[in-house]
Amino acid sequence: MNPRLEAVLSVVLTVAAVVIAGVFVFRTAFTPTAVRSGAAAPPVQVSNRAELEAEGQQLGDPDAPVQIAVFSDLECPFCRGFHTMITRLEQEFPGQLAMTFIHFPLENHRFALPAAKALECAGQQGRFREYLDLSFAKQDSLGLKSWASYASDAQVPNDVRFESCVADSILPTPIVRGRNLGKSMDMNGTPTVVLNGLRYSVPPPESLIRALLSDAGSH
Repeated sequence: MNPRLEAVLSVVLTVAAVVIAGVFVFRTAFTPTAVRSGAAAPPVQVSNRAELEAEGQQLGDPDAPVQIAVFSDLECPFCRGFHTMITRLEQEFPGQLAMTFIHFPLENHRFALPAAKALECAGQQGRFREYLDLSFAKQDSLGLKSWASYASDAQVPNDVRFESCVADSILPTPIVRGRNLGKSMDMNGTPTVVLNGLRYSVPPPESLIRALLSDAGSH
């Protein structure tokens, strides 16, 4: 083999090996243990259900028969998947499902906290749900697009007010309270879901939530 070609091939193989090893380490380090192992502890009844449902941003009918409180992180891919599923069920079962979004940005996610802050700033102008949906839909662009660009796409009406809010050094109260509440409940991962008062160590499957919705709709 040509010595030069052999040298190039050696470099390519080395780089490929490093990339594969890096992907394995990343997935192992940043995938929650319960998700990696498939293990799931039985759900447990929470003692502060009313506090949870009053603490975050409630989206949907507060009297809906199926209530879901979600401690979430806008940079978390599992949170995006769960949110997408809940959005689909909301459309399929109108008025039967309400979600309470509670901030719990993880420290190992670089853009989670500023994204949460931008979401609250959009919420101050009545565009919380629109900005939330957009943040998850364009999660891969977090940190690449400006928060003002997200706000424009979410049709936040006053861009000057939004940018002033984002630039403020003080964290919005809902973020502080959500973090403190999650820590008081010994949470260390997202999404953490409380479904009709039951806390799940792993997000409940769509089939379970769908069954609850179907049962509620039959009464």
